[in-house]
Amino acid sequence: MLQQTFTPRLLRTRAHLTSALCIVLMLAMTACTVQTVPAAPQSSSGSAETAPAVDLNAVKEYALENAAIMQTATASLADVAQQYYDLIQQAHESNPDADPYEQAWADSQDEIGALVMQARDLWLEASTYYELDEGIVAGVPSLAHYDVWIDAGPPASEAPDEALVWQLELPDGRVLESPGNFFHNLLEPTLWGTNPEFTGLPVDMDGDGAINVGEALPEAAMLLGATQGLNDATIEMQAAIEAWDPTLEDALTALVTMIPTMNEYFEQWKESVYVSGSDSEQQSFIAVSRLLDIQGILAGLSFTYDNIAPLVSDSDAQLDQQIRTDFDTLIAYVDDLFSQEQEGVQFSPEEADLFGTEAQDLATALAALVAQAASDLNITLDLA
Repeated sequence: MLQQTFTPRLLRTRAHLTSALCIVLMLAMTACTVQTVPAAPQSSSGSAETAPAVDLNAVKEYALENAAIMQTATASLADVAQQYYDLIQQAHESNPDADPYEQAWADSQDEIGALVMQARDLWLEASTYYELDEGIVAGVPSLAHYDVWIDAGPPASEAPDEALVWQLELPDGRVLESPGNFFHNLLEPTLWGTNPEFTGLPVDMDGDGAINVGEALPEAAMLLGATQGLNDATIEMQAAIEAWDPTLEDALTALVTMIPTMNEYFEQWKESVYVSGSDSEQQSFIAVSRLLDIQGILAGLSFTYDNIAPLVSDSDAQLDQQIRTDFDTLIAYVDDLFSQEQEGVQFSPEEADLFGTEAQDLATALAALVAQAASDLNITLDLA
C-alpha cells in the first residue's frame, strides 16, 4: 500500500546541480528558471515560421513499451514465486516438525532450484527494462515517485527522512513498514540470499561442495509478497505513464535531472562485489553490474534527447551538435568500462572513484548544455 510520495533522488540531484547550472546559465536565466515558451519566430515577410516537429509521443511510447515488457516479467515472476511458496508449504505440511526449506530441498532439489534460477532471470529482465525507463520515470516530476517505490528509495531503517512511507503485507500476515524499494531492498537480497532476514536456507546450489555468496533459498513469504507488490507497482506505473501528457519541460527536466547522477551509480558500483569483491558489505547490486544499469539509463535519456533535438538544432545547431557529441562521449565512456569488466578486468575501488569523478564531470557538463538549450527555448525547468 502506497501512502506518500517522495523523490529523494530528484532532491539530491538538484542540490549538486544548482550551483554548477546557475554559474553556466546566470547570463541567460534568473534563479535557474524562465517563465514562458517563446512565440514562433517571424520571417522577414512577417509570417510566423514553422517550428520543427518534436515527437514527444515517441518518448511516451518508448516508456510504455519498456514498461509493458517489464510488467510481463513481473507477472511471470509473481507466478514463479507462488509456485515456490506452494512447494515450501507442501514441505511443511508433509513434515511439520522439520525445517520446511531443508525438507523442500531434500524432496525437490531440482525443481526448487530451477524455480529460484527462473525467478532470478525474471527479476533481471524486469530490472533491465526498468533501467531503460528510469531516466524518464525518475526525471519527470509527475512520475518520479514510482522510481522511489520500485527502484531507488531507501528503507526507513537506513534513511528515515528520505524513505517512502508505505506498507508491504506478506502472505503470512507480517507487515513491513517503509521497507525501501522493491528491486534492490526487497527482492534482490531475497533472491540472492544477502539479507539473512529474507533467506530461507543457505544451500549448495551449484553442487561444488561449498556455499558461496548468492547460494540460498529465498524466504517464501517474503518472495511472494514482494513479487506481487512489484507487479502491482509496475501496473500502477504503466497507468501513470499512459496518463502522462509529455511536455518539453518534462523532457528537458528529466535530462537535466538525471544525466548528472553518475556519482551515485559509480559509488554503488564501487561498493558492490563487482569492484570490492569479498570485502563488499552490500546486500544489493550483486545480480548485475551497476554499469549495465547506467547504460540503460543513458539509453533512455539519449532517446529522449533525440526526440527534442530538432527544436534545439533549429535554435542553435552548434549547441545541438555539442550535446550529441557529449552524449556519445559519456555513453562510450561507460560502455568501455563495462566491456572491460565483462572481459574479466577487476577494477580497484580507487579506480572506480577516478572513473566516477570523470563520468560525473562529463555528465555535469552535458547537463549544463541541455539546461542552456532549455534557456534558449524559454522552457521552464522544474528544478526548484
